[in-house]
Amino acid sequence: MVVGALVTSACAAAPHVATTTDDVAAVRETWTRAVNAKRIDPMLATYAIDAVILPITGSRIVSAVAIKNLYERIWNRFTPHVELTSHVVERSGDLAYDSGEYIETVVAETAALNIAGNYVFVYRHQPEGWRIVEQIWTEATGAPDGGPRTP
Repeated sequence: MVVGALVTSACAAAPHVATTTDDVAAVRETWTRAVNAKRIDPMLATYAIDAVILPITGSRIVSAVAIKNLYERIWNRFTPHVELTSHVVERSGDLAYDSGEYIETVVAETAALNIAGNYVFVYRHQPEGWRIVEQIWTEATGAPDGGPRTP
């Protein structure tokens, strides 16, 4: 009886973050919807101010401002549609990651390009919630089958 009371007391006193991996997955879904709708503010709200993107090609993009500039340039020329398939979401303390595969169709006027590969999103829990702090993209060899997907 005393042991049970001590365990209960210790558990009640221990700090507990009520966040689950579902909260991290919700950020990924918000990011995906915003990118597919070309909505800059909701997309940017998923990033930490010091976020970094490691793109398939090119240089490291550092900061929310640089990320905003990147997406504005892309969206002025192209209309993307990305589908993410998560394989694992893990969390430890204030850090979490989501790793999976993506298929993206990029449309420019009458042409479409399919790109597929892998992604890793690293998240950090901040006072306002989970935010993306690192995004890593790779490209798989060859385009996915089936032609352009309908956004």
